[in-house]
Amino acid sequence: MHRLFFRTTVILFIISLAIGPGAVWAHGVVGKRFFPAGIVVDDPFPADELTLASLSSIKGPEGKETAWGFEYQKRLSPNLGLAIGDEYVSFDPEDPADPNLKGFNNPEFSLIYSMFRSPDHEYIASTALHVSPGGIGKEGIREDVSHIEPALMLGKGLGDLPDSLGFLRPFAIVGQASVELPWGHLDDPAELASVLNYGLVVEYSIPYLQSFVKDIGIPWPFNKMYPIVELTYSEPISGPDAHHGATGYVYPGIVWAGKYVELGLEAQIPLNDRTGKNTGVVGLVHLFLDDIAPSVFSWTPFSGTLGSTRQ
Repeated sequence: MHRLFFRTTVILFIISLAIGPGAVWAHGVVGKRFFPAGIVVDDPFPADELTLASLSSIKGPEGKETAWGFEYQKRLSPNLGLAIGDEYVSFDPEDPADPNLKGFNNPEFSLIYSMFRSPDHEYIASTALHVSPGGIGKEGIREDVSHIEPALMLGKGLGDLPDSLGFLRPFAIVGQASVELPWGHLDDPAELASVLNYGLVVEYSIPYLQSFVKDIGIPWPFNKMYPIVELTYSEPISGPDAHHGATGYVYPGIVWAGKYVELGLEAQIPLNDRTGKNTGVVGLVHLFLDDIAPSVFSWTPFSGTLGSTRQ
């Protein structure tokens, strides 16, 4: 199954490169719809952005983990982007005999291509390839095997609903599916298991409501808010825990997006006992670099300077 998914993603990626760059697309924008960056689920847009801080803290079955992540995203062309990210992790184990661990995790390199967009239907389809090299980072935090993860990502706004359903039109959905494939040699079969990952985001855009449905007089800063629920779910599809070791979280919260910065805060709620029993918290500080300094950050090696993408 995962081999078919991988081959399909590679084929779609090659086809999308052959199509050509097309129009200049704005980061997070399709038609009238702006999709804010998700805190835990990747959005399907190549962009010139910086995740200055992606914070998380939760106590799981094995101990309490606190992480600070960061990521730099750079467009190489209007539809092709590269991202580089890592996180610093502090782990306090449940067993007092085990040592506390602090250090960087494995870095991740991502290539994302926007294959198709429909402004009228507020729809985007993208493919991505994530690579995390093994053995880089703090021992005990890092993984010693490398991972390659092809992904398909979709985004859909409901702005094409009829006027009779006007108050549903600010809703949007983002989804992704990927297969995480290990690459390396270890004796532990659990460390070499392939994992099927899902992500889902349901968000409600107050700015869309005010601008394109009905201005109900919500004042600043509340008129820049997006009530949001994210969901992540992972299931091993090989190894000793195949098809019965699933873990997942649901993340209800709020995102605030201005012209230059996005802030977010969500609860992190386990979906089953295997995931854990305690609620955690995640947060985000995200900068729109191409709007902060368009002439500097929106330059691309293949398409020149693209300019500011949000007016």
